[in-house]
Amino acid sequence: MGKILELLQSRELFTVRVNTTVKDAVFYMAEKGVGLVPVMDNGKLVGVFSERDLVKRVISKNKKIEETKVDEVMTKDLIIASANEPNESILAKMKDARIRHILAIENEKLIGVLSMRDLLELDLSVCKTKVEVLNNYIYSK
Repeated sequence: MGKILELLQSRELFTVRVNTTVKDAVFYMAEKGVGLVPVMDNGKLVGVFSERDLVKRVISKNKKIEETKVDEVMTKDLIIASANEPNESILAKMKDARIRHILAIENEKLIGVLSMRDLLELDLSVCKTKVEVLNNYIYSK
């Protein structure tokens, strides 16, 4: 539980504002190496723009990336995780919604974006620790 907060506090949150063009958002995402950016309006979370949105709502519809705004094609139905929520619960939400990224909220404020990879790495870390503890217990006799 605390590991999620630790993970998010150690990384920068990349966002775009409403009225940003898809072209600018895509270049920004490429520069930052992210597949999804939260879309903000005066500090308030209003949606997310992802690679999937680019493919499904822009390219496949022949929209011009130079003219289309992210808020016209963003995902507005957001799946949210609490910063204190257990990994298993967050992973279950992501699986049920068939998404690879989830927004983490604390005190009604966006604190970060978690990817499936982030959560799996946290779980793997816990498993490694358990194996080490068990090994020490078994072989210390």
